[in-house]
Amino acid sequence: MITSPSLSSITTLTSPPSLITAKQKRISHDSISSQLFGINNNDDDDNDTDDNNGNNDDWISSRLRRADFEEIQQDIIICTCFVLGRYLIYDISTGAKVVAGFDTQDAIWLTGTISSAALLGIYWTIAGLLTRLFETTRGISSLSLIANLVNIAMCCPLWIATEHFLHFGPSNIGGSTLDQSIANGFLELTIFMTGMKTITSDWR
Repeated sequence: MITSPSLSSITTLTSPPSLITAKQKRISHDSISSQLFGINNNDDDDNDTDDNNGNNDDWISSRLRRADFEEIQQDIIICTCFVLGRYLIYDISTGAKVVAGFDTQDAIWLTGTISSAALLGIYWTIAGLLTRLFETTRGISSLSLIANLVNIAMCCPLWIATEHFLHFGPSNIGGSTLDQSIANGFLELTIFMTGMKTITSDWR
C-alpha cells in the first residue's frame, strides 16, 4: 500500500534550506522562551498596549497599570478635605443663624458638599490619568508642580460648573456669579493642593 506524503513533508522538501533553518531557529527560540518565562513572544501583543493604537480599553488599562494608587488615594483625601474645609469656612463666615441647631437646610447643604467632594475626587482622578500626574514623583519638584497646575486647570472649572448646575451646597459658596466662583475656586484649590501635596510628599 502506497501512502501519500504529508503536507509538512512536501513543504519541507520544497522549501529552501535557509528558510527551513531560520524557521527551526524561530520555533526553538519561542519554545525556550515559553518554557523559561511562560510568555508568548508576539510583537503584536506589545503593540496592543500602546497608548496611541486607538483602542480605548488598552489605553485605560495601560494608564491604570502605570498609575500609583496610593498617590490617587492621597489626592482624593486632600480634595475631600478642601471641599469640606471650604464649606466650614463659608458656614462660619455667614454669621450666626436665626434659629440655632442643625436643621433641614444644613442637612441639604452638607449632603451637597459631600457630593461635591466626591465629584472633585472623580474629576481630579480622571484629569490625573490624562495628564499622567500619578506617574510622576511627589514633592516640590518643578515637574510635579506643573503637573498639578495642569490638573487643576483641567478639573476645577468643570467641577465648579457641575456643582452649580446640580446645586451642590450653598449657591454662593464660591462667589455671587459662576465666573467669580470658578476664579476663586481655581485660586483656592491651587494654593491648597500645592501646599498639602508639598507637606504630604514624605508621608509614604
